[in-house]
Amino acid sequence: MKTSETEVLIVGAGPTGLVLALWLKRLGIDLRIIDKAPGPGETSRAIAVQARTLEFYRQLGIVDDALAAGIRVERLAVRTPSGIAATLKLGDFGAGLSRYAFAFALPQDIHERILIGHLEKMGVAVERRAEFVTFKQDASGVTATVTKDGTSEVIRAAYLCGADGASSTVRHGMKLGFPGGTYEQSFYVADVAVENACSGLNVCLDTHGFAIVLPVRQSGSVRLIGIVPGSHAAEETVRFEAIRAEVERLTGVVVKAANWFSTYRLHHRVAEHFCVGRVFIAGDAGHIHSPAGGQGMNTGIGDAVNLGG
Repeated sequence: MKTSETEVLIVGAGPTGLVLALWLKRLGIDLRIIDKAPGPGETSRAIAVQARTLEFYRQLGIVDDALAAGIRVERLAVRTPSGIAATLKLGDFGAGLSRYAFAFALPQDIHERILIGHLEKMGVAVERRAEFVTFKQDASGVTATVTKDGTSEVIRAAYLCGADGASSTVRHGMKLGFPGGTYEQSFYVADVAVENACSGLNVCLDTHGFAIVLPVRQSGSVRLIGIVPGSHAAEETVRFEAIRAEVERLTGVVVKAANWFSTYRLHHRVAEHFCVGRVFIAGDAGHIHSPAGGQGMNTGIGDAVNLGG
């Protein structure tokens, strides 16, 4: 069995794990970062990038690349069946408090590729198809077992961090509770191409529904997030075509093509602790939220900076 050593082993190569790796490498710390997935994410998932995250990226020297790849959201509009009920300018939201005083959208798949590119420039490659199995720790370090292509490796590290998502294997190994609950409603999320232009963030409300419309890609794609209509809420599998008419009625958009669509239930949970000895968890491994305001990804990135610093 292969054995190796490093100062820090990071499990999970989403934004939280990648930012932790960038921050630690910037400080000259030897590390390895592994992920069981064969490659970075292919869907946009988290999109809102807050000003504090951009401030962290400025310290890392990567903010210009992030800004060039995303979209500044200049306006918020509240839409009802009667039309636009209210608008709010977001272009200078928080002016005087941050140099990034605006709302900003950057799809997670593009976001991750930017982080990976900068990490590779620093000489660190994400080790793919590498699955974290278990660990033991003592006073001087952590001994972790990882499998890849049917072969096991024992990695001795001074510290271990699980940034491996809501079902975190690291958190389970720490035997931590993850108390919280599940919101009652079923939600949908889609990236779609639309026939009519969409500018800014639109919040769409009526007596039976709720949806958000947000441009997320410079190519013109639009993100739709909303509550699955009641007539389909109990269905195990919901397809976009089944709810298209209701979504278009509520949002006012005309969909040409659905590039990606999924339904999900929202959870709210926080781990009992974020560390046990030399083992830490960060991001969704430690806390999961409603996606409102982009708090999940951005707090995870904050975890990474606080832990790395």
